[in-house]
Amino acid sequence: MNSWCQPFNGLTPLSENLIVMKKILYVTDALDLHLDNLDFAGYICELAQSKLLAVFLENDESEMRTDSMIRTAAVNAGLNVTEEPLSLKQHTCDTNIQRFKTACESKGIDCVVHRDRGNPLSELILESRYADLLLLNVSTTFSPNNEGTPTDFVKDVMSNAECPVMLMPASFNGIGEIVFTYDGKPSSIHAIKQFTYLFPQLNELKTVVVSVNPEEVSPEERYKFREWMHAHYNYLDFLSSEGNVKMGLVELLFDRDKSIVVMGAYGRSMISNFLSPSHANPVIKVISQAVFIAHN
Repeated sequence: MNSWCQPFNGLTPLSENLIVMKKILYVTDALDLHLDNLDFAGYICELAQSKLLAVFLENDESEMRTDSMIRTAAVNAGLNVTEEPLSLKQHTCDTNIQRFKTACESKGIDCVVHRDRGNPLSELILESRYADLLLLNVSTTFSPNNEGTPTDFVKDVMSNAECPVMLMPASFNGIGEIVFTYDGKPSSIHAIKQFTYLFPQLNELKTVVVSVNPEEVSPEERYKFREWMHAHYNYLDFLSSEGNVKMGLVELLFDRDKSIVVMGAYGRSMISNFLSPSHANPVIKVISQAVFIAHN
């Protein structure tokens, strides 16, 4: 692991930050509610001084919800299973919304709820069009089949969302550092800018820039990038690794703790992007930190 650039001391860091984020979506399956991520969501809302807009997605395609899935979800929500499946599904969704509101109130999170019926992906993409950030559990799925992480639904959201996506960690004990992945291409620069503009309050955290095969970026590009970074962040470190991009990312990110990892575009058709699905998936599977993904 090498330092691929020297500290840049030509600029004074910004002294004042503006809070610009106001609409944060918390996405959940209305039938299968998990509250493990709520501490992280609360942290993000407090950081941005924003409300949390919970999007409860209900899949109206009945063939995707087996009776067994509905009964399991009802038991998890604390209900009995004597009702007919259709009625039980509705009752479970209603109960989960109330459970969510109660949990938010106990944690001091100001929340509102959108209940979206229809195709989950279509509904969520429309919601994302008018949002600043989308918070998503990496295991969210509407499929009756067992899936690994990220699920197909999560992959589709990351590819098509019209705002940045934050994959939430399963457990949350605070944020100690920001890790930016960088390759000099527009997708990685866009993600870094998006994160910086959404979270100006984090400029005092330790900030690490990870680059695999940095020789592919020209010296002029690296200088301009360092100049921009030093205008926004006060404690910077630059790390690099030679060789396979996929394995290099995993190795550099695996041992980091209490981090937010920022990645570039995820679109399947964007073959020039540093973080194509084949690169991002291993990272998401291996690391347990929050992962911020944005594409332009």
